[in-house]
Amino acid sequence: MIAWICTTLVMFGLSYLWHGLFLNDYNLISYSKVVYFSFATVAYIFVGFLVTRAYSLPFFDKTSSNSILRGFWVGFSCGILVSILATTVNISFNKSLDLKYLIFDLTWQGIEQGIGGLIVGFVYVLVYESKGSRAIEEEK
Repeated sequence: MIAWICTTLVMFGLSYLWHGLFLNDYNLISYSKVVYFSFATVAYIFVGFLVTRAYSLPFFDKTSSNSILRGFWVGFSCGILVSILATTVNISFNKSLDLKYLIFDLTWQGIEQGIGGLIVGFVYVLVYESKGSRAIEEEK
């Protein structure tokens, strides 16, 4: 639960920095920003859940023996999936989707969710791996 909350907050914050400050995309929203941010909050709660749950899938066991790096690859994969789904249902700030923009956005989504996955991996290390090492020390 901690990883889910942390990764959701980090990814939402990164999205706000990217789209709100760096690209200034929020000026292109044609409806209420309250509606947009309400829906975006719910969306990031689901994306945070997706990244957190995907981290525990056996499929990703082979990506890395390092828990934090594994988190990045899990998040990156989820980011690519989210970007593909968003493009498929035509969710975009940009009205003209050329190949350059699609690759740029796909890369950003991978990086954004990849950082979210890093957070999941970091929480995993702090909670589970440190607990396991304490249990081993207590046995000695």
